[in-house]
Amino acid sequence: MVAGVRVIFLIFGVLPAFLSPTQGQDLPQECGKLRETQLHNEMEITAADEYTWIGRVGYSQADNPKPSFLCLAVLIHQRYAILPAHCVKAGHYTIEFILFGDWRANENLKAGDCRLERGFTSCSPPPQAVDIEEIAMHPLYDDAKHDYDIAVAKMVRSVQLSEFVQPLCLPPAREIEGNHISRRLEMAGFSRWNHSVEEQMDDFEWRRKVTRHTSSLEFCTAAVDFSRVAFTQNHLCGVQPGTNELMSGAPLMDVEVVDGKPRNFYLVGLNTFGKKSTISSPFTVNGFIRILPFRNWILKNIE
Repeated sequence: MVAGVRVIFLIFGVLPAFLSPTQGQDLPQECGKLRETQLHNEMEITAADEYTWIGRVGYSQADNPKPSFLCLAVLIHQRYAILPAHCVKAGHYTIEFILFGDWRANENLKAGDCRLERGFTSCSPPPQAVDIEEIAMHPLYDDAKHDYDIAVAKMVRSVQLSEFVQPLCLPPAREIEGNHISRRLEMAGFSRWNHSVEEQMDDFEWRRKVTRHTSSLEFCTAAVDFSRVAFTQNHLCGVQPGTNELMSGAPLMDVEVVDGKPRNFYLVGLNTFGKKSTISSPFTVNGFIRILPFRNWILKNIE
């Protein structure tokens, strides 16, 4: 038990329909909303209605009345979200809720955000803070090795879906193992605060979108000293220039193409750890927990 959130390791229930762009219990007709104009606009700050499945995970502390946000979660259903298992128990912090529809990571949790970009002002409505009722952690989760680092959070109620809060699709049932190596995939989320950097980047608080170049596990093992991590087939490795990192739980996504057109985003992996390379050129290696191997486990943990 984590405060009022029940944490379980067993598997209950079977979802009668697979979460796809066209079917799934209590789901809208679409998930993983994608607009090609946004996909190719070369902006690093997302639009308010872009990557709308990302939630900030809120934690409480006994000696601090203000919530802290240490991880991200991904909405896959009106009442369920996926997050890394290591985010469930975070030291002296107690996991409490998930904030959806947040465009800017500031302390104002009850008001929307507005931003001036290229001469136009866009605004988002107030975000939705939804308490967590129960969390199912994978029973084989290994904190030391960052393996099976996945959990499903059930919220006390369904989120209100809108243009600013929508779910992301799970991988298609026909997805092929290993087809995401040496690819440039989309990633989105909020930046991890780096206390060693005196000046953060411009617009640090806003939701961002970047690309990650996925690499072989052998390359990542040689490039970075992951002494505590034993890469397995549950992992995917991504390389980024520089040292800016997104928070744990940030989704790595690919695009499903239908009839020659990009139809929707789907979840490939969750960002779970990262480290600077030991090679002279500055880049950071991100470790992702892959979603496809856990597709059935996720479905079995959604009522």
